[in-house]
Amino acid sequence: MNVEMTDSAVLALDIPHLCHAVAEAFPLPVAAVAGTGHIIQFVNPAFCLLVGKPKEDLIGRGFFSMTSAGNACLSMLDRVSQTGKAETHAGQEGSDEHPLDWSYTMWPILGVDDRSLGIFIRMGEATLSHEDAIAMNQALLLRSVHQYDLRAEAERLNAQLKTEILTNREAQKALIRMEKLASVGRMAATVAHEINKPLEAVMNTLYLAQTTEGLPASVRQYLKIAEGELKRISHITRQTLGFYRESSEPNTFYIAPLLDSVVDLMQAKIKAKRTTIERRCDERLQMAGIEGELRQVFANLVLNSLDAIDENGTVRLRVSSSSRCGDDNPYVRVTIADNGPGIDAATMPRIFEPFFTTKGLIGNGLGLWVCKQIIDKHNGFIRVRSNREGAWTGTVFMVVLPADLCGAKRQK
Repeated sequence: MNVEMTDSAVLALDIPHLCHAVAEAFPLPVAAVAGTGHIIQFVNPAFCLLVGKPKEDLIGRGFFSMTSAGNACLSMLDRVSQTGKAETHAGQEGSDEHPLDWSYTMWPILGVDDRSLGIFIRMGEATLSHEDAIAMNQALLLRSVHQYDLRAEAERLNAQLKTEILTNREAQKALIRMEKLASVGRMAATVAHEINKPLEAVMNTLYLAQTTEGLPASVRQYLKIAEGELKRISHITRQTLGFYRESSEPNTFYIAPLLDSVVDLMQAKIKAKRTTIERRCDERLQMAGIEGELRQVFANLVLNSLDAIDENGTVRLRVSSSSRCGDDNPYVRVTIADNGPGIDAATMPRIFEPFFTTKGLIGNGLGLWVCKQIIDKHNGFIRVRSNREGAWTGTVFMVVLPADLCGAKRQK
């Protein structure tokens, strides 16, 4: 800003009048100072608002006694006064406890000979410094990361809670199943105790009948079959419907006679449904285990097949030698197949569950479950496949059991 005047007019320069025309209505804080002490000659309303003091308290006072400007501002004023060149500065000043961010823009007021008559100042609180902006951005970023971590942790805890709820539900279901089994066990023990007494009487009666003179051979054979089945019933009652704590040791026996006894036991049902029984069995094959328990397994599987087929249906019994991968012990495979309607896909995964039945009120849901317990106990396994569509429909149960006592003893 150049003002043409004579040297004699310099002292009479009316800086307030000059600045008033330029900056009174300026929206940014401005001031004018003069002299070596940088005495305030003019301030506009915006400047008064910035420093929080009225114009009357500012005019005629030293610039630095009225503002919070620091050494950087003082040095800039001196340089602008000496060099006559405008400068701009932005940075943090003030005390360490109460730092302030200020910005300055200073123009010299020059006389006709370019001698400085005063300085025009535009002053204000600056925006955040670059470092402060970085720090704020870092803080915001850290907060976002923290919020993300909190959200991820909340999602993890929510998933864990869902898992625990499902686990608890499964545990509750397991407890209910266990209680049902315990109830069955208590009931079976009571029933076994009550049944054993009349069974003993029937066994004694059969013995007397078999020793009767002149008894036809066929009748004697029927009595022998009846005696065998009564012994099996007695065994089942003593072991409380599948809660086995077997005290006897397994033995080796021929599988063909065992299956024949099962078929003979089912003769009434076989004739009623006009069922064809196809049996193919090597008479020399032997199986190791507790004979009464394994008879119960095959009787249950054959009975299920008879229940599944319609009249004139077919049940196939196949027995062959077998082996298991990684096991040198010999095994026997027994297959029971029928041409019934088959088992649907939804039912298949549940057929070995206790108390699950598709027979309605006539089934208790324990048959296949007990079968699997017995087979597992004998170190064997059971597999099932079924088909409901196409040219062939029906269900096949395959039971693989040890052929000698070494394999029958369950591996610990």
